[in-house]
Amino acid sequence: DLVLSICTRANKMITDQHRSFREANDPKIYVKKKEEEYYSIFQKYCRGATSAAIFGEIICQKLKEPIEQNIYKKTARQLANDMRTDCPSLNGNRSNLEKHILKTLAEKEDFDKYMNYIHKPRDHVKSFIRNKVSRYITDNFSVRVLPKMKKSIELLQQKIMEVVYKSTEHVQGNSGDVGLWLKSFAQQLSDELIFSEKDLSGVKHDDVDDFNLLEDVIKKELPSIMTDISSRFNTNTFPAKLDLKFRPDQLLIDDLCQCCWEQCPFCSVICTNTIENHDEDHSAVFHRVKAVKG
Repeated sequence: DLVLSICTRANKMITDQHRSFREANDPKIYVKKKEEEYYSIFQKYCRGATSAAIFGEIICQKLKEPIEQNIYKKTARQLANDMRTDCPSLNGNRSNLEKHILKTLAEKEDFDKYMNYIHKPRDHVKSFIRNKVSRYITDNFSVRVLPKMKKSIELLQQKIMEVVYKSTEHVQGNSGDVGLWLKSFAQQLSDELIFSEKDLSGVKHDDVDDFNLLEDVIKKELPSIMTDISSRFNTNTFPAKLDLKFRPDQLLIDDLCQCCWEQCPFCSVICTNTIENHDEDHSAVFHRVKAVKG
């Protein structure tokens, strides 16, 4: 059952990564995804919308993915910290974690899983953490996860609007152009979002000179972008929107599993040293009876 569970999770992870890769690199999928956005821009040009208005809308569309990544990554870190505090099995060191794993194995009375833990302790611990995180997110999504995401998106919207205002003020005070506005905007958001001037390198904006209108358009369009992002918050999109290394289970695995995993050649007990590849001799609190290794 454990092997099947691990394979199922690996299959889902690889499938998600493959889909994300295709969405990011397949021209046909990319153009199809952008079809509505480009058509909207085309319509506005046909209706005589100014360059500033169209540029403001494009900026909001370009910010959508970085905003999503910011919200999901920030929430994942907060959840990992919460679980380190709230979950008895995760709020200590590896020795504490092992005690809870052994207790769970004893309660389930599953001999195969216990043998897997003895022979592949690291894999078993990782699987235990992933299951804990998955259940925590599912059971507490509306109470612990969703409020964090909504609060983060609210604060980020305020931050972006503050940066828009400051960038407009900076350009007008220095008689600058749209290039200076964009540079100021990207730099001030660099601590929050993965967004740069290069993201707009293919967008014509040299004739944008009405910065007050640009500010008004972003102020008008940004809330709808945020609402659209918020509408997709659920237990399925939460892990799917994150790369493996940013997921709360992986953050906890990195935190709890960065230690020595060498096993005694006679009884398979794990070394208790908290440093991986340590120079000192391996050690154990006690050794198992010979029969345990099998």
